[in-house]
Amino acid sequence: KREILNFLLKLKDVFKDDLYIEIQNLGLEEDLKVLHELMEISKMLGIKVLGTNSVTFLEREDYRIHKILVDIQRIVHKRNVSPLPSCEFYLKSPEEMKDILPEQAIKCTEEVVDKIEFELKLFKIHPPRVFENDEKRLFEICFRNLAHKFRPLRLEILKRLWSELELIKSRGFSSYFLVVHDIVSYAKKKGIRCSIRGSAVSSLVSYLLFGGVDPIKHRLLFERFLNDGRFDPPDIDVDFDSERREEVLRYTIERFREKAALISTFPTFKARSAVREIALAIGKNLKDLHSLTDCLPYYLSPKDVISALDELPELKESPLKKEKGILEVLPKFEELPRQLSTHLGGVIVSEKLLDLVPLELSPKGYPISQYEGKDIEILGLPKFDLLGLRMHTAISKTLSYLKERGVEIDLDRIPLNDRRTYELLSSAKTVGVFQVESPGQRQLIGRLRPTRFSDILAEISLFRPGPVQADMIRPFLRRKHKIEKVEYLHPTLISILKETYGVFIYQEQILKVVSKFTKKGLDWADSFRRSMTHDKSLLEMEKLKEEFIGLCIKEGYSKELADRAWKQISAFASYGFCKAHAAAFAYITFQSAYLKAHFPLEFYLGLLNSGNIGTYPERVIFNEARRYFPVYPPHVNSSMVEYTRENEGIRVGLCAIKGIGPKIAERIVREREERGPFESITDFVLRVKPTKRIKDTLWAIGAFEGLEIYGRKIA
Repeated sequence: KREILNFLLKLKDVFKDDLYIEIQNLGLEEDLKVLHELMEISKMLGIKVLGTNSVTFLEREDYRIHKILVDIQRIVHKRNVSPLPSCEFYLKSPEEMKDILPEQAIKCTEEVVDKIEFELKLFKIHPPRVFENDEKRLFEICFRNLAHKFRPLRLEILKRLWSELELIKSRGFSSYFLVVHDIVSYAKKKGIRCSIRGSAVSSLVSYLLFGGVDPIKHRLLFERFLNDGRFDPPDIDVDFDSERREEVLRYTIERFREKAALISTFPTFKARSAVREIALAIGKNLKDLHSLTDCLPYYLSPKDVISALDELPELKESPLKKEKGILEVLPKFEELPRQLSTHLGGVIVSEKLLDLVPLELSPKGYPISQYEGKDIEILGLPKFDLLGLRMHTAISKTLSYLKERGVEIDLDRIPLNDRRTYELLSSAKTVGVFQVESPGQRQLIGRLRPTRFSDILAEISLFRPGPVQADMIRPFLRRKHKIEKVEYLHPTLISILKETYGVFIYQEQILKVVSKFTKKGLDWADSFRRSMTHDKSLLEMEKLKEEFIGLCIKEGYSKELADRAWKQISAFASYGFCKAHAAAFAYITFQSAYLKAHFPLEFYLGLLNSGNIGTYPERVIFNEARRYFPVYPPHVNSSMVEYTRENEGIRVGLCAIKGIGPKIAERIVREREERGPFESITDFVLRVKPTKRIKDTLWAIGAFEGLEIYGRKIA
């Protein structure tokens, strides 16, 4: 005790009147004893006491839920945890605190609150400042790349670049773009295929930094991404080769150190998981679990279980109805986090990160925020997503197989008017082609018969629930194939809707039309479009309509024309697709179709060796490849780990065999390469030492064909 007193006196010399002794009263006998001792020390040393409360749950009644959650951790997840000793660990009101603590302790708590100078500034953007001279650096990179990308360089391109850079500079986002540029540059240097997606594709600055789709050539609007009337931070999403995405994440964290973190997400309880884990926590056996959960729909949330038990016919005889102990607590599990998990690809980088966001380490050792993505947005921290795209994996592998044959292709330089590529797309033989391989997409692209790159954009944008329900596909196809005359509401709209045959498809078209009719800027038009697409009451929509029509009349258009224009844009505003995002996907669609049209064997190899990529599992891709090329069965003396090219056909890899994992497949190949082919099954068993199951599997599928057994060759 003397040591404690001496230590407190030293602290008092340092902190003077800002030193307090914390006291609590949680209703426990030991708490009261400690409280009295601390009060005595306070009087003895002249140090003020500060009253606090340890808060673990919101209300006293939540203690029951707390105990169940602890039991779930202990019983289900085998963790050594114990519940808190009383129900007093809830958020008490000021009156309750005054009842359990001395008046002077409460006053000191208020005193400390007054002393703290802190303001949590929500919705104030905190752009990263991780590079020195970031604005100058961004300007230099963009203007250096401009000379390579555009020859001859037109004045309109220079003006657009300057205006984009000025807006980025005024918002303080130069470092943000440089951070993403740094990551993308690393990926390209290491040969990791990547591309950006979303509205960022419409930016000329993005094109000069990251490559991809030319926003000038394809008439993409920067204002859809950033504009003077839009104050939310930019959000750039980057797709990487799935198999190498981890390298990029590791580089990002190591490169920016304490300034970078992954974003978390909190998976919550669904009805099935909540019932199952509550049942286990309260002592139900495994046999009971199936009868309690099997009939519960996967989509059901905990709060809806009780009403579902009364309303759904399949739950009429459910034994869960008798489990009052489970049903009483089940609604409390609504939106209750099960665990802290890592967001699919969200990353934040900021020099103020540790001041704004609580962090912890993920199982892989990455710093991870304890805030979810929506909380990060409220804090005003710009984020970006580093995502994995298996089509990039397949394309990377296809290009590597071609390189082995001495064929090198730069997919960013292939002609976007390649005849064989459009013939393939029009034939609807697009299994394996990015974004256009599902049955519905193949049917649509076969009917559309694309002849230009903009047709691919339209196909990707039309194959969405909204356009299908709004019957936007039929008039587009009829007009494209000259079955139906293309008509425009007003000559002003011809330049905007010509590429889509007079049909509204893209959000950017809504922006342009609103801007044309009202003579307002594109930034105002974008704000107006977003107002229309959010959930609005009839009264709110009527106000927007009046505003639009009033502005049209002011600019000399008739009320009848303004009414008709409103009907069109209001009908399609919520269905419109972001053209920039469609362009990003269409670019990969064209590249994958080009490879399938010109190098189908290598393309199928790339698909087969990249796992399940899109709509179809590996077996469907395998059967598709067999229609065009001979396929040789797996063999211990011929197969590699993965599928490989053999003559003008495909040799099945050892890993394609069910039950044969990468380790044993690599061991077989390594043994064969180091010591020669296997001469007999005995030779194979002695050298590889497989388990009986693996040996029987290889035997059953004929992988030992031609090898000797008991002095005879296997036929």
